[in-house]
Formats: sequence, C-alpha cells, structure tokens
Amino acid sequence: RYKVELEEKQKKKEFEINALNTKVEDETALAQQQQKKTKELQGRIEELEEELETERAARAKLERQRAELSRELEDIGEKLEESSGATAAQVEQNKKREAELQKVRRELEEATIGHEAATASLRKKHNDPVADMTESVENLQRAKTKLEKEKNSLRVEVDDLASN
Repeated sequence: RYKVELEEKQKKKEFEINALNTKVEDETALAQQQQKKTKELQGRIEELEEELETERAARAKLERQRAELSRELEDIGEKLEESSGATAAQVEQNKKREAELQKVRRELEEATIGHEAATASLRKKHNDPVADMTESVENLQRAKTKLEKEKNSLRVEVDDLASN
C-alpha cells in the first residue's frame, strides 16, 4: 500500500511536473513572442525617432529659410522705401523741369511773336521805299521810252529835212 501511495504520489508529481513543463514551455513561447514584439516595437521606435529627427531638421531648415526670407523681405521693403523717396524726389524734380520748360516755351513764343512783329515792321519799312523806287524806275523807264520815241521821231524829221 505504501508503494501504491508512493506510485500515486509519483504519478501525481509527474503530472504536476508535466503541467509545469507545459506551463514553462507556454511561458517561454510567450516570452519569446514578447521579446519578438519588443524588438519590433524597438525597431518601430527607432524608425519613429529617425523620422522625428528628420522632421526636426526639416523644421529647423524651414525656420532658417523663413528667417532668411523675412530678412530679404525687410531689405526689399527698405529698398522700396528708399526707391519711393528717390522716385518722389525725381517726380518733384521733373515737375520743376516741366515748369521751367513751360516758362522757356512761353518766352520763346513771346520772342518769336516779337521777332515776327519786328520782321513785319522791317518788311514794311523796306517794301515802302522799294515800292517808291520801283514806281520811280517805272516812271523813268516810261520817260526814257517816251524820250527815245521823241528822239527817233526827231531823227526821222532831221533825216527828212536833211534829205530835202
């Protein structure tokens, strides 16, 4: 009977050992699965950290570019303000030049009118004596023609008288 009890105890112990071995195997398989899953998750964490680092670098680069563009925009704004000031001064200078040009044109027109009046006056002064002289020349030519006719007629008379 003692032997049977011992055998039963042994069977019971073997059964417990088998159950524990199965449990150990299950736990080992579960531990291996967990280790595999942990490795996968660690790989994923590393990938995500690399992506995060890449994104941080890209953000830093974008921030530098944005700062550079802001500086360029500010420089362009300053140049535009300077240019506007220069343009305003140029516009003012152009207005002064235009006013001066208008003044010179008016003076030129006035001078032209004065010269035309003087020229007309000189023409009249010149034309009056020329007309008088032309009239005198015409009168002298008529007188000359008349005298030549008289001379010819007198010659003819003289010749007639001389031949008689």
